[in-house]
Amino acid sequence: MLDRILNINPQDKYKSGLKIQPSHFYTVNRNDKDKHNSKDSALFSPLAKLLSKINWRILSIDYPNNEEMFFNFLVDDLEFSTTINFSEMYTELYQKFSIKWKNNNDINEYDHLVELKVEKEEVSTLSRPDPIITEAISILFNRISEQNFHNNFQTTNSTVLTELINGIGFSLNAELNYILKVIYTFISTRHSGRVKNNINLKTQKNIPIIMQKVAINVAE
Repeated sequence: MLDRILNINPQDKYKSGLKIQPSHFYTVNRNDKDKHNSKDSALFSPLAKLLSKINWRILSIDYPNNEEMFFNFLVDDLEFSTTINFSEMYTELYQKFSIKWKNNNDINEYDHLVELKVEKEEVSTLSRPDPIITEAISILFNRISEQNFHNNFQTTNSTVLTELINGIGFSLNAELNYILKVIYTFISTRHSGRVKNNINLKTQKNIPIIMQKVAINVAE
């Protein structure tokens, strides 16, 4: 189904010195329900320092309940959504992400959606965050856009989904685990004690990514 398989070294990305120019505009949605401080002074101190070093823009943060924190943010031209469950942070071995990407052609603009689970490596924070790399994630979306999927397409077919990540599964895992560490670092600046650092999880390391759904729709 796919003519090309692109392999990336999943271990070298964050050591290679490759830099992506960070964005300079960051916002936190004022609907963010921080019950300790609605104005959130952390936004202007350690949190501001974190955001200044990485290429993400927060779109919204919410608290569905006392044990969950929802994140919606941009990295380059990719939109991510995920919910961190504090009560399952050290026991749940996979973290679910929804990722969106817009693709333009001569006629329409299309929304591409991927829903997947990434096998977690560890729960830890970053002392010196680097810009987030999305090379493998971008390859995944390019593969989707190159397929002859019709408009308003959606699939949960495991064969199709597995083929789309052929050769890039471990690289996707490395990129998404780094994003998770950025999120844990963000949480630690706002909720002291919520994140216990350097906790290794008992993962099997044989299923790095579980693809759940791919969808393509004409953008509204």
